[in-house]
Amino acid sequence: MGLLLRGGEVVDPGAGLAGKLDVRVRDGLVAQVGPGLADDGDTVVDVTGWLVVPGLIDLHAHCFIGGSDFGPRTDDVARSTGVTTWVDGGSTGAGTFEGMREWVLSRSRVRMFAFLNISAIGLMYLKVGELNHLAYADVDAAIGAGRDHRDLILGIKVRNQLEVVGDAGVEPLRRAVRAADAIGGRVMIHCTNPPVPMGELLALLRPGDIVSHFLHGRGHGILDEKGQIRREVRAARERGVLFDVAHGRMHVKFPIARAAIAQGFYPDTISSDLTMGGSAGCVKDLPTTMAKFLNLGMPLAEVVRAVTASPAKAIGREGRLGTLKPGSVADIAVFQLETGSYDFEDAHGEHMTGRQRLVPVLTLRAGEIWWRRA
Repeated sequence: MGLLLRGGEVVDPGAGLAGKLDVRVRDGLVAQVGPGLADDGDTVVDVTGWLVVPGLIDLHAHCFIGGSDFGPRTDDVARSTGVTTWVDGGSTGAGTFEGMREWVLSRSRVRMFAFLNISAIGLMYLKVGELNHLAYADVDAAIGAGRDHRDLILGIKVRNQLEVVGDAGVEPLRRAVRAADAIGGRVMIHCTNPPVPMGELLALLRPGDIVSHFLHGRGHGILDEKGQIRREVRAARERGVLFDVAHGRMHVKFPIARAAIAQGFYPDTISSDLTMGGSAGCVKDLPTTMAKFLNLGMPLAEVVRAVTASPAKAIGREGRLGTLKPGSVADIAVFQLETGSYDFEDAHGEHMTGRQRLVPVLTLRAGEIWWRRA
């Protein structure tokens, strides 16, 4: 038969589900959600007192094992943190994507998608910016790779950071938009320490494009000289541009995050930008990143939405992933919401004491138990 998760506290903002509900899983799909469901021959898993949420979608992480210092062991990390869908944030470009597909994406059980770097070499050697030599931003090559791997590639990634683009300014972004237009995909832009004011970058983006690292503390950002969200930032959101946390080792500053949340400017999506260095440092994993925003003042339902329904919509899988709605894929994460005193660190060495954290308990991938806490 199937599985019945009994007695958990369901939180699924995308489907409007909340409260003590049972979840029945059959044939890899969510079959039924409701209170007091009969076991009907299913294997019962008691999750009383724990949070039951859709499997997490990490919209920006890195998985190219052996490429630069990127590539945490994706399945080991994902299954033990409730992540069932992982999106690579531009580790590879047209000249290197085939290798990541062959050696990582095709061999991982976590569901994988990717943004293709506009630089043909991707992020192979971070000591030298991949766009310092503008010729690497080969639009035709990116379009070819995007079409050849359309089942996995969601759009085009560009790091529009001063140290990366040098004198090229916004030209790499212009090329990324051209390539994304041609393949019908989104643009994901890295905007830490941009070479031009934030508004100039945002003006080139289209509805559905994704601004990564918008809470960084380096260079021109989302706050004006008075600490208020810039008008052009709010205008970009109003026309459909998405703002993603993408924590990483250098892209979240607590004072900026506090200011944004206090002004009601929540992240559209929360992602980890996980690398090997990030997992060993301040990032840790996606549940830790979620807990930071929970302790910064985001409501639990909005934190869950930002790692489930919202990224599912951003990758074109709304209603199938990131939800517990009957008929959806039975990717499910179970957490214990612990209370106490916990230390959290941003990317600038600032610490925050939080009162809540999320401890992974159980992960289901396509209806099967993938991981369970000992």
